[in-house]
Parts: sequence; structure tokens; C-alpha cells
Amino acid sequence: MALTDSASAALRRIGLNVVGVADGAAYQHILPGCRSVLVYGSGGRALWDAFVEDLRCHPEHLADEAHPLEAFVRRAIQAADPLPPPTRRWVRPAADEQVVVDFRQLAVEAGLGWRSLLGLVLHPDFGPWMGLRAACFTTELLPRTGPLAGAGPCLGCPAYCRTACPGGAIGLKGWDVGRCAAFHRESSRCHGTCHSRRACPVGAEHAYSAEQLAYHEDPRAGRRHLAARLGIDDHCPDSGVPWTSWT
Repeated sequence: MALTDSASAALRRIGLNVVGVADGAAYQHILPGCRSVLVYGSGGRALWDAFVEDLRCHPEHLADEAHPLEAFVRRAIQAADPLPPPTRRWVRPAADEQVVVDFRQLAVEAGLGWRSLLGLVLHPDFGPWMGLRAACFTTELLPRTGPLAGAGPCLGCPAYCRTACPGGAIGLKGWDVGRCAAFHRESSRCHGTCHSRRACPVGAEHAYSAEQLAYHEDPRAGRRHLAARLGIDDHCPDSGVPWTSWT
């Protein structure tokens, strides 16, 4: 049974508006016989807007879920593909997934963008404002859409992301996660935002709203702000990962 166009259309309606197809040969450990991988991303603010609208209608989705945005995507996939056959397997980059996949590598293989100094996949239109949300591993043979040609916009760029980082965490070889974490422990300048990400000129018009960025960059504070704005009693235990726990 093939994954129907209506399923992908349903996911697009909730903001999974970027999709590509990667070769599945290297993913037999995830799905035996895998031939293709559909990789879904959310570009810009579309997913966030749909998520907030869902919370307005169903405030319990914030109050009861440890990871409400991940849960929103999970429910959308279950509604779009309620009974996937054994020849198809969905995986998300989520806290409750048992399968670990390098979604950045998958996204590059599927042609969703290029690797960047920021450590993010840089989409041709959305730039660094694309989140990788799900992958469907299937035994179907689908036309591949990547990887993209060339080295991407980072080649020849003055590297605005490097100069914008107050912690000096973006080097010639890319993002230094240890240095970034150390700066977050020392300073609050980057709590709720990423100056380097905002400095990237690619897709700047699609930048996340301050509320959306705060939710991703500082989950505890972002979640509290969202609950207060929507008037939701958020009684779910705090599940954000503080910067002080980074290693």
C-alpha cells in the first residue's frame, strides 16, 4: 500500500511544507527492504501557527504533554497515515523515539538543503528557518530529489553567523557545541534566541517569531510564555533541558 498524496497533503496543511526523497539503501537497520525515505520539514512559521491554533482549540495538548510540539506532529502523522503497513515506518527526531537517525544527513541526501557553519541544514528558500520533523522509511522505490548540486550559500559568504555569535561558537569548521554550551552557562545573552541564526541572510523573511524561537531555544521559558498568552494552566512537569546540563 503506497503512501497516498492525500497523506502528504494533510501533513502540508499543518506546516510540514518541505519534503524530499532520499535513497533508502543505507537504512536497512530501520526498515528491512527500505528503498526510499521521505523526509519532511517545516519551513518558516507555518507549523508553529498550526500548533498554536491547535492549542487554542485543545489547551490540554499543552497542559498534558511533556513535548507538545512533538506530540502535535505525532498526532498529525497518525491521522494522515493511521495504519501504516509493515513496508513503511515513521521516525521523528523526538524525545520519545527509540530510533536515532541523523536527520541532518537525511535532509541533505533528500535535497532539502546544504550543511552550514551553523550546524543546521540550510534550505534554498527558508535558509536556517527549517525544522526537520519526520521521515517515512518505505520499501517503495520513489524518485530521489537530492542531494542538491553545489556547496550552497555558505561558500563565499562573509560568514555573518561567525561575527554575530557573542560566544565565539561558530568557527571556520562550524558550530562548536561545547563552546556554545559553556557560553550559555556563563551568560544569558543567547537565552531565547540565536544571534548567529538571525544573522544568516538566506531566507531571512521566513525567520521564526520571537515566541517560536524562544520556545525552541529555551523550552522552559518559551513554554511558560506560551501558556500565559493563551491562558492555559500548564501543569505538565517541566521537561526542558537546561543549558547547565549540557556536556
